[in-house]
Amino acid sequence: MADKKIKIGSILLLILFINAAGFLLNYYGFDSYIIFVGFRFYISLILPFFIICRFSQFGSIKELFIHPLYNKTLKPLVWIFLPLFILLSFLYLTKQFGIGDPGYFYEFGLSSIFDYPLYVIWNLPHLLVFAVFAILIQPAVKYNLSLLFIITLFCFVFKFVPVGSDKIEYLDIISLILLLATAILILRYYQNIYWFSIIIFTIVWTNILVFGSSSQTLIHILFASKYESWDGFIDVNKNIKPFLLPAQSGITFIIIACSVLFRKIKTDIVEEKS
Repeated sequence: MADKKIKIGSILLLILFINAAGFLLNYYGFDSYIIFVGFRFYISLILPFFIICRFSQFGSIKELFIHPLYNKTLKPLVWIFLPLFILLSFLYLTKQFGIGDPGYFYEFGLSSIFDYPLYVIWNLPHLLVFAVFAILIQPAVKYNLSLLFIITLFCFVFKFVPVGSDKIEYLDIISLILLLATAILILRYYQNIYWFSIIIFTIVWTNILVFGSSSQTLIHILFASKYESWDGFIDVNKNIKPFLLPAQSGITFIIIACSVLFRKIKTDIVEEKS
């Protein structure tokens, strides 16, 4: 039995529901995520599950899990580690690099390195749901990258609506835009939901582990729920620190965008010769 055609109207209703629910949770001081037996469920990532259940058959979803379009390993590993290496090298060469002395060095810092596989597993459910959602809606937007990006971005709009005395965090918005742009490239041209989950998770995870963060939400979702902040292994100027996640996200996007471009050029050359 074929999948039902996903309608733009249903996607827009989902986006409206996500943002209404997220805004109300923020307004009344509740978290926009839940942790259940260790597994993380962030509202913007997990609620697309309803679209998947409503329109898709088990067979098409099974294919995404069993037969990912892209199965190589080296290139995704380069995407993960090269941006961080470039960023660390830049900080070192510009003398902005120093060894930190964070609190909870052993309890949070070193233990997080060993617990990385566990943190990935705990975050897989909502990341995989979002990846499947982004792939399945591509026919509905005629594989248009811009529309796909806008739809996924609007799933997170509530997060940047200031509540009470809150102020708009522009650098957080830039980080989100770059991460989503990177995600869309991976899910549009490589369609490997596992590499998508690992890459997007690890970009933010490594940035926080290395440079630190005061975001309780990110600490709770990506690390342990009993900590509220982390100073990082590397000590950098406090005026520079807020720019490090956007920088790492931007470098990753550029590298993957170049990879996509070279892949398309190679495909075009092969087609011309055949």
